[in-house]
Amino acid sequence: MHPLQLITDCEGPLTLNDHVFELCRDVIQPDGARFCTQVRRYVAYLAEVAKQPEYRPGDTARLILPFLKAHGLTNAQLNDYFRKNLMLMPGVEGAYRFLNAQGFPIFEVSAGYRHYAEAVGKKLKFNLKHIFGMELDLDRYPLATAAKDELLAWQREIAGAPDLAPSPEAASPEELSAPAQEAIQVCHRVFGERIPALDIGAIFREVHSVEGPDKARAVAESLEQTGLALKDVIYVGDGRTDIPAFEAVQAGGGIGISFNGDLHAVKAAEVSVIADNAWPIALLASVFRLWGKEGVMELAAKGAAGASRYLVLPEAVIDTLMRGLQGRNFNLHTAVSRDPESTGKESMAMRARLRGAAVAAFG
Repeated sequence: MHPLQLITDCEGPLTLNDHVFELCRDVIQPDGARFCTQVRRYVAYLAEVAKQPEYRPGDTARLILPFLKAHGLTNAQLNDYFRKNLMLMPGVEGAYRFLNAQGFPIFEVSAGYRHYAEAVGKKLKFNLKHIFGMELDLDRYPLATAAKDELLAWQREIAGAPDLAPSPEAASPEELSAPAQEAIQVCHRVFGERIPALDIGAIFREVHSVEGPDKARAVAESLEQTGLALKDVIYVGDGRTDIPAFEAVQAGGGIGISFNGDLHAVKAAEVSVIADNAWPIALLASVFRLWGKEGVMELAAKGAAGASRYLVLPEAVIDTLMRGLQGRNFNLHTAVSRDPESTGKESMAMRARLRGAAVAAFG
């Protein structure tokens, strides 16, 4: 039996949620959905147009924290909210019940709040020591009444600013429309000047997301726990924040799997899974345990000489997998057998079908 350590991103491979957007929509009033969209677009502008290295695509979760505090959110309420609002990927409970029973280590790496990652992990019976996420203790940050009132006013200012929708063709800040530039200036003042001047501004300095290079570091830290090597790893992700983890795992001889990924993930991963359920990951993990990376790559290549032998699994395993996969749709592609553009379109279409177009585009 080949050793295996499965490491999976949270949103996408395990859940259908956009937990940051949903939290804003339901907790931040009024106009929480628009507020979150504005902040998310502002972060995208900073990271992708202004090229400010201190900002990352997932920093929306960090920037909204003072506003969640202003609306009275506590650690206990965060835990309760996420527990009650999980939307799991179809088939994920059965697939991970099957995988947990195999006895190999499973890790969850989330760019979002650890409260959310733990809610998912508890539902799927993961070892909580095997979960990486944004470490956050909202309760340790005091907020004076005057500061709370200012934050609520700034929240309304951001939500009421012109639509911050950068043109996809914009290569520099100067190429943005005048309304978009006006909205960006509002966000600059709030996030760059006003909040840092408050005591609650410490939250920006002390709380950090787990994405990009942090996900690669999480992979390394997980291997320190288990004593396994990169060649023993399957890493499952779905977006650009997973690319450093894909690269690290694949450079070490393991496999990076894009699961309904965006074009960035499809281009970076060696295998792409496009599926309406979680069971294909159980299939690939089972093949890896018996035949190693070679088996997964030949199965994903579909039609390569000898590929069919990698479906010769123990009867109890194949029976469970076939029941899980029955009536489900999935496609597998490898980096050498696919056209990345067409695979990316197919993957994004499934992503939108499962999670909605807005979530698919952002996350």
